[in-house]
Amino acid sequence: MNRVLLAVLACHFLAAFTVLGMPLYLPVLFTDLGLPSNSPWIGFVFAWPTLLTALSGPLWGKVADRLGRRFSLIRALGGLSLAFVWVGVSSSVPELVMALTLQGLMGGTLAAANSYLATTMPRETLSTTLNWTQFSARLALVTAPLVLAVGIQYFRLQHLYIVLATLPMLGALYACTLPKDSHRSQSSTANVVSAPGNKSTPVEYASALAVCALQALFCFAMVVTFPYFLPYAAPGIASTTAIALLYVLPHLVYLLLQPMLKKRLPNWAFNCHLSMLALAIAACMQWQFNSGVALAAARVLFGVGIWLGYHGIHQLVAKSFQAARAGTWFGSLDSVGKLAGVAAGLAAGLAVNQLNLASPFLLSAVASLAAMPLVHHIQKKGSRPCTPLNNTRPNTTA
Repeated sequence: MNRVLLAVLACHFLAAFTVLGMPLYLPVLFTDLGLPSNSPWIGFVFAWPTLLTALSGPLWGKVADRLGRRFSLIRALGGLSLAFVWVGVSSSVPELVMALTLQGLMGGTLAAANSYLATTMPRETLSTTLNWTQFSARLALVTAPLVLAVGIQYFRLQHLYIVLATLPMLGALYACTLPKDSHRSQSSTANVVSAPGNKSTPVEYASALAVCALQALFCFAMVVTFPYFLPYAAPGIASTTAIALLYVLPHLVYLLLQPMLKKRLPNWAFNCHLSMLALAIAACMQWQFNSGVALAAARVLFGVGIWLGYHGIHQLVAKSFQAARAGTWFGSLDSVGKLAGVAAGLAAGLAVNQLNLASPFLLSAVASLAAMPLVHHIQKKGSRPCTPLNNTRPNTTA
C-alpha cells in the first residue's frame, strides 16, 4: 500500500469507529435525557442521521466535483467531529436531535474517501482500493462496540462523545496533509475513448442506474438480516456472548478474506452471481434452522457472500465511473446503499410484525436472487463506451 491509501484508510477508520460504535448506546443517551426506554422516538432518531446522510450524499458529491475531493473528505471529518461535540454538550432531547441532524447532513466519509482515492489512484487498482476502504469500515464495525463497552465504564456517555470527537478531527487534520486531487488525475486519463490511430481499448462503463440498483439489492439483502438477529437466535442459543459472536461472524469472515484477495477472481459478474447465490443459500439456512452449528455455518457462508459481493461490485464500479464526476458517482452509490439499509430496517420490522422473527432472512434470499438477473443484464447490455471528459464525440469514421 502507498502512503496516500494508508492515510485515507486511517482517516476513514477514525470516522467509522466513531459513527459505527455509538449507535448501539444511543438509547442510553436518550434515557439519560428523560425519554422512557420504550419511546418510539428512539427508533426514529436511530435511523435519522443515516437517512440524512443518504439524502445529502449526491449533493455533497457534486460539491466535491466542483471544489475537490480532498476538501470533501476534510469537510466530512470536520463536520462529524463538530456534531459529536454538540451531542456531548446537549442538555435536552431537541438539542440532541439537532446535533444528530448535523451529523447526518455532514456525513458521508466513505463516499468522500472513495471519490478522493478514485481520482488519485490508477483505475486498474481502484477495485482493490475500494475493498480496503470497506475493510476499514468492517474493522470499525467489529471493534468499536467492544472498545466502547469498556469506555462507558469509565466515562459518562455524553463525555465519551466528546472524547470520540477527537478521532475524526485528527483525521481531518491528517487529511490536510494529503496531496490535492487534480481535475484530470491518473484515473481520468483512463477515460479517454479511442480515436483514429489510438490502439488503446475504449473504457466501458455500466449504466449508473443499473449499478445503483445492484448496490441497493445487495445492501438490502445484507442489512435486512441485522435488526432482529438477537431475538431470533435467543431461543436456540442461551449465551448472549455466543449470539454476539455469531452476529459479527460475517464481518470477521470479510476481515479474514480481504487480505488474501490480491488479484484473484477477476470477473466481476461471476463474483456477483456467486455472491448473491451464497447470500440466498445462507439466508435460507437461517430462515429454516437456528441451532448453533447451522447458524455458525450459515453466518460463515453469509460472510463469504458479503466479501464476494463487495469485490464484484467494486470491480464493476472501478471500470464504470467517470473520473470527472467521481464525487457524484460515489456520493450516489453511498446514498443508495444507505437508503436501502433504511428500507431494509423498515421491511424487517414489518415482516416480523406480520410473520415471525425468521422472515427477514426470507426477504434477504428474495433480494439476493432478484439481483442475479440484474447482474446478467449489466453484463450483456449495460455497458457502452465511456464519454470523453471534454464532451467531444469520438471520430468513428474509418
